[in-house]
Amino acid sequence: MNKRERFYAAVAGEKVDHVPTCVWMHFVTPYLSGEESAEMHCRFIKHYDWDIAKAVSDYRYPFPDGLNAIENVEDMGRITVQSIAHPSYDEQLNLLKAMRRELGEDWPIIDTTFDPIQLVLRRGGFSALKLIKENPEKAKPMLEAASETAINYVRELKKIGVDGVFYSTRAAATENCSEGYTDEEYEAFLRPYDIAILEEMKGMVRMVHACKSHLDLKRVEDYPHEVLSWADNDPTCPTLKDVNAYSDKCLMGGINQGAIIEQNVNEIRRDCENAIKITGGKNFILSPGCTIGSHVPDHVLDALSNFAKPSIS
Repeated sequence: MNKRERFYAAVAGEKVDHVPTCVWMHFVTPYLSGEESAEMHCRFIKHYDWDIAKAVSDYRYPFPDGLNAIENVEDMGRITVQSIAHPSYDEQLNLLKAMRRELGEDWPIIDTTFDPIQLVLRRGGFSALKLIKENPEKAKPMLEAASETAINYVRELKKIGVDGVFYSTRAAATENCSEGYTDEEYEAFLRPYDIAILEEMKGMVRMVHACKSHLDLKRVEDYPHEVLSWADNDPTCPTLKDVNAYSDKCLMGGINQGAIIEQNVNEIRRDCENAIKITGGKNFILSPGCTIGSHVPDHVLDALSNFAKPSIS
């Protein structure tokens, strides 16, 4: 099997020659062009021979001149639909195109994007979440604008032939999480926008990443998606065993991104073995529950890269 065949077989729940493995990290590249960022991505992906080429998203949602934070309702009103020709989007698209040129057609390429609140707060500061929750009607035009921008961006991704999108949403994070949501807030601020964006991704592999801790995965159970990712090793979240018992989706996890930097190779292998035992190596992608820190040691990445390569008996 080549990497593309392996990826799509895993997503479909078909037999694979080995469980596809994917690890990603941020390279702190927003000061670079898309092509330069692609060089760093591809060196990392090729060196460790990951089965899936996942691009991170370091370019931020464009804000109007002079706006550097979201501190009041007037600031929210200044955030509008953005052109995909803006460098924040153009450079990410250039990154993905360059990755395709370098990696070829047999390497599945996955982009990363976020729910509308994350899109604006990753630029405007997460301290503004309280402001959004306290002013739902004033926040609505901003979230609609970010959602429309995300939908327009997804349309461009389809044009350049990206295989899938890793869609990070905090919809499943309950109020017990520091940046979580009550059921009512989830319904108002996340669900309708998430579903609209994911519906636009139809035809690509939709990888829903339920971000953060204290998750209620039932909130995203009926979201349109093919793959589900979450921090399955977080003690406040459902385990891989819990979700595998009821889900018919391709599950993505098994690697403890929080502990892995301090684990030895035998501990890492045991975690991987346990994840594959739980899933039977079917409908499963071995991956961290979120981004791995850029200070992770080389021997850790080597252990992960080489773990699943032998064929499943």
